Amino acid sequence: MIWLAYPNNPTASLWDDATIDAIIEAAPGLVVMDEAYQPFASKDSLGRLQRYDHVLLMRTMSKFGLAGVRIGYLIGRKALIAEVDKLRPPFNISVLNCEAALFALEHTDEYARQATLIRSERGRIYAALQALPGVTPFPSEANMVLVRVPDPAGVFAGMKARKVLIKNISGLHPLLAGCLRITVGTPEENTLMLAALEAALQETAA
Repeated sequence: MIWLAYPNNPTASLWDDATIDAIIEAAPGLVVMDEAYQPFASKDSLGRLQRYDHVLLMRTMSKFGLAGVRIGYLIGRKALIAEVDKLRPPFNISVLNCEAALFALEHTDEYARQATLIRSERGRIYAALQALPGVTPFPSEANMVLVRVPDPAGVFAGMKARKVLIKNISGLHPLLAGCLRITVGTPEENTLMLAALEAALQETAA
C-alpha cells in the first residue's frame, strides 16, 4: 500500500501529475491519496478514481471547518469500499458528530467562502514573505506556507515572545533545514503574524 499526501504536509505542495500517475501505474497494491487539505488546493485526484481501479481517496472535514469533530470519509470503487467497510467498527462515529457533519454539509457555501478567504490570505502572506530579506517562501496549495529563514530557532523564539506561535520544523528532515511552517489565519491574525515575523528577523540579524 502506498500513501500520497496531496497536498503534502508540511511543504503544502502538490506532487507532479506525471509522477503520481507513474507511481500508481507501477504500484502492486492500493494507492491512497490523502487529500486532507483539498479545500485549499487547485487540483484533486477525483479523475484518477475513474482511470485506476486500485486508488482510494481520503478526505476530512477537519479542514472544512470542523477540526474538533474528527469526521473523515473515503472515496473509491464500490468493491474496494465494501472490503474496507468490513473492518469498520459498527459505532465508529457518534450521533453528535454525524449531526455536526450533516449540518456542515447543509452550509457548504459558508465553508467555501472561508476556504476562498484563506486562499486569498495565503497569497497575501506569500507576497509579503517574498519581500522580506533573507526569507524564502515556497508556493503553497494548503492552508499553510513553508518558509526558510537564516535562524529558525531564533525567529521562532522571537515570534513566541510576541505571542505568535508558528511551527519550527527545521529539525524534522535535512531537506527542511531552516524551515518554519506558518498557518494561514484570519486577516487580522495574519497581519500580526507578519509584523512579529519581521521584528523577529530583525532581532536575529542584529
